[in-house]
Amino acid sequence: MRAALLDGYGGAERLRVAEVPDAPPPRRGQVRVRVHAASLNPIDWKVCAGYFRLIPGQRMPMIPGSDCSGVVDAVGDGVAEFKPGDAVFGLISGGVGHTFAQLVTAPAKRFAHKPANVSHHEAASAALVGVTVLEALTRGTRLAAGQRVFVSAGAGGVGSFAVQYARSVGAQVLASAGAANLDFVRGLGAETVFDYATTDCAAQLSDLDVIFDAWGDLDARRYLTCLKPGGVFLTTGSGGRSMEDLATRYGKRWWLFGGLADVLRLRWQARREGRQVAMVFAQPRAEHLQRIARLLESGAVKAQVGQVYALDDIARAFADGQTGHARGKRVIDLGA
Repeated sequence: MRAALLDGYGGAERLRVAEVPDAPPPRRGQVRVRVHAASLNPIDWKVCAGYFRLIPGQRMPMIPGSDCSGVVDAVGDGVAEFKPGDAVFGLISGGVGHTFAQLVTAPAKRFAHKPANVSHHEAASAALVGVTVLEALTRGTRLAAGQRVFVSAGAGGVGSFAVQYARSVGAQVLASAGAANLDFVRGLGAETVFDYATTDCAAQLSDLDVIFDAWGDLDARRYLTCLKPGGVFLTTGSGGRSMEDLATRYGKRWWLFGGLADVLRLRWQARREGRQVAMVFAQPRAEHLQRIARLLESGAVKAQVGQVYALDDIARAFADGQTGHARGKRVIDLGA
């Protein structure tokens, strides 16, 4: 099979495409999937750059990737929910799911049936971001109709899913985006959209039930006062210092512990003020994937595919992804 290989930690220049042995036959509880599309997520380039070295599964050369959509090629013993030929999508593991390949073998519980009215590109683009949003807005808090929520970076992969999901449950949605994407985010369901380059959002926001820092770069200390008493600040970052700043202070191997310490301090501060702070991780839960399938099938959420790259162009896709400017998701076509 053809796959993207990372020869060592670094930038896009460490990636190459090569013929490698096929993914192994599935063991008990596993399926093997012929991958049609895989999406590019920030965790992918962060893992490749060496920021998550403590996550298992990084023996070099490594096939990176997190999520995918494709067709079941084989099933292991004990798998009743899928059969060969089923179209599926799923999130295997952030950054180390080995999905940038024509075949991938993983636990069956990491997949759900792909809705027939959704393409492989769309399904792949929704897996990790959808799980992140549901982890935040159904477990970190339980977003409900009538609540006011602010979503940062509303045009990006996580943000665009979050805006639509929040709107689908009846929340009042405010968001931020770049100037070129303001109308796009309004079209997703946000009532008010701020240009983050020219607006001090923290100075404009108030009376919020939930703040979802989808890009992970907001300073929680400034935004706590924007929340109602009992309100929740949820972040995919550490609530203040950037990953790069933390890595400079603690090193790439240990920076995450510095970020966790930051969040714990913020939680203590927020608790004294009658608010909450929590860090969000994409946990690949089967119930999340099944709910994403229902949201996509019903049209309550529409997958936002920004750009599609051939596998041979994966290094360019990684380089583009690191700019941080996106409308929707970047997707790798595996040509299955």
